[in-house]
Amino acid sequence: MKVRAGAVVRGTGVALACLAPDASKRSPILLAGFAGGWFLGRPGLQGFTVVPDAEEPWKRTTVPFATSVATWSTVMLAAMTALRKTRLPVPVAAIVLGGGLVVVDSLLADLAEARDARTGGAPGDAR
Repeated sequence: MKVRAGAVVRGTGVALACLAPDASKRSPILLAGFAGGWFLGRPGLQGFTVVPDAEEPWKRTTVPFATSVATWSTVMLAAMTALRKTRLPVPVAAIVLGGGLVVVDSLLADLAEARDARTGGAPGDAR
């Protein structure tokens, strides 16, 4: 498994957001982590990403970015909230959630690259 820089940034953002004692600070930390990670490498799983059929380049760039960052931040915020309500200590929960995200994201990106190599598709096509 090749650990991706974008996955590390996203996982670090999730861990830091999980450690934040104030709930109102968690969402901005998650958004920053996912937005920063997007530019280093798109997530391995992009099932929540919308790609418009528009010809305008700005739409084909900003809409996938905005939908992916917003949905993954929402999913991770929900997971973080659920994990923080367990008896698991918050630092351990942060490591589990952030580290798990890095591993899963990197594995999914590896699988997508292997599929693209096998089918001859361009990287990032139809994830």
